[in-house]
Amino acid sequence: MDQKIKVMIADDQELLRNSLEQIINSDPDISVVGSVGSGDALIKSCKRLAPDLVLMDVEMPEIDGLAALKIIKKAHPGIKVLMLTTFENPEYITQAFLGDADGYITKDIGYKKLIATIKCVAMGLTVIHPSAKKIIMEKFKKRSRIKENYTDLLALEEINIVRLIVLGESNKQIGDTLHYTEGTIKNKVSRIYERLKISNRLELAVYAVENGIE
Repeated sequence: MDQKIKVMIADDQELLRNSLEQIINSDPDISVVGSVGSGDALIKSCKRLAPDLVLMDVEMPEIDGLAALKIIKKAHPGIKVLMLTTFENPEYITQAFLGDADGYITKDIGYKKLIATIKCVAMGLTVIHPSAKKIIMEKFKKRSRIKENYTDLLALEEINIVRLIVLGESNKQIGDTLHYTEGTIKNKVSRIYERLKISNRLELAVYAVENGIE
């Protein structure tokens, strides 16, 4: 490569950050330009250091990885974000890709695959851990039934809530937008799930895509 890929690491475990830095810096095409332990520090460092790619944990103090992802993508759309986590949680996976993550891998990845993944994501490819891909595909298959007219099932306000959820908004953010409490939005979302016969935000995102709710 003519220029090294500049990587920023964000994880609240210092030992893991140091290990990742050593592994990544061992490749001549990649350079770690910074290492931080919180989402807040990551956001500030992205502005200062302008990395090409962020390798980020989901669970971090102050601002978690999913919230930091949204902020970084809005402020620096050119930065690639690769989520690195121990969790194969469907909700985390949903929120990561609704937040425009460029990849989702787990911490059991081998060092050679990690290096290859960083290079692929830096080139614009999306990389998904097999277990995360399986979760997503199972949800799509579950929704592969006959489409229903969502306007017959949902009120206009509920459709707007679905749109905001697909954009990655939390219940609190939706409440602030629509002037409801977080608890009220949580109840409204539960009713939407019941009417659409789904159980989480990933299934709701799939439903929205299939039915053209944007």
